[in-house]
Amino acid sequence: MVSAGKRKVVGVYLAAGSSRRMGTSKMSLELARGVPLGGVALQQALSSVLSSVVVVVREGDTLDWLPASALAQIPLGRCHIAVCPDATSGMAHSLRTGIQAAKELGAEGIMILLADQPFVDGAMLYKLTQAFNEHTGEDYIASGDQGQPKPPLIMGPSMWQAAASLKGDVGARSLFRSPMYRGRILEGTELLFMDIDTADRYEEAKKLFADYFMSI
Repeated sequence: MVSAGKRKVVGVYLAAGSSRRMGTSKMSLELARGVPLGGVALQQALSSVLSSVVVVVREGDTLDWLPASALAQIPLGRCHIAVCPDATSGMAHSLRTGIQAAKELGAEGIMILLADQPFVDGAMLYKLTQAFNEHTGEDYIASGDQGQPKPPLIMGPSMWQAAASLKGDVGARSLFRSPMYRGRILEGTELLFMDIDTADRYEEAKKLFADYFMSI
């Protein structure tokens, strides 16, 4: 699915969060019968033009939320599982694990995706990868929420060391405010950025899910 002459973009799918606000593991919560939250955006990523996808999980994850389509692509080398031993220390540690794994796979660009954003779609991932290939002088290509860069986003190699050096429960947001890096922001819909981090959000997402995926 990777076009000739295009830069190799590897997805890093962050699924090692503690789900403290939910009080239970989010990944296995069902948005519809037989459709765990954690697998929805992953299927979009694996169906996209990404070279492969690294799924970052915490130690002890049973992976019961992984869809059959993802399990089938593990032996094919398209889906990789990376265990973050210090995931409880915060998102930055999961990010570091994912970046290292993507580098080992020969990535030229790394797309960061969040497992609790179920309304990320293939069209947005395609736009991001296309822009990354067309604008080779940029450090990043990010989805935009009213001008604010948010995942899913692609980081070029110039940002990897700084991103891997972050600590605690922070993402790479501070890097995108730095004058050291320049990039492009592609505006997305409000629904794209909906993350499931509370019980109320989960109930809202279940109501939206069926209608949304019937329309795309």
